[in-house]
Amino acid sequence: MTTRSKTMFTVDEANRTLPLVRSIVGDVAERWNELVRVREEYGNSSPEHDRIMRELAEYIQELKAIGCHLKDFEHGLVDFPSVIEGQEVQLSWKLGETEITHMFAGDGETGSRVPLPEKAEPSQN
Repeated sequence: MTTRSKTMFTVDEANRTLPLVRSIVGDVAERWNELVRVREEYGNSSPEHDRIMRELAEYIQELKAIGCHLKDFEHGLVDFPSVIEGQEVQLSWKLGETEITHMFAGDGETGSRVPLPEKAEPSQN
């Protein structure tokens, strides 16, 4: 069995991806709102629904190719795997934020979104 290596980001590296990530996640947010409208009008089985689902899958693949993970379609929450202070964490960015200033410790599923430690802040060198 082969294991796939996971991209790990520094805060600076993750911040450098934000122009592209922001563009993709902006498109996701637009499609998500459209999907909600289509589901209300037509349910889950319509050509429009299927088209939007395919588009969302393509956007998710684009983010995956960058090395990050879209965690929440509605809020545009994206995780970037990282190591801070020797601990594996998920750097956390949300649509509308200018830079990465938060993280989830551990697997990011059960913890809280917390500010980065001071020495890991993007503005610190």
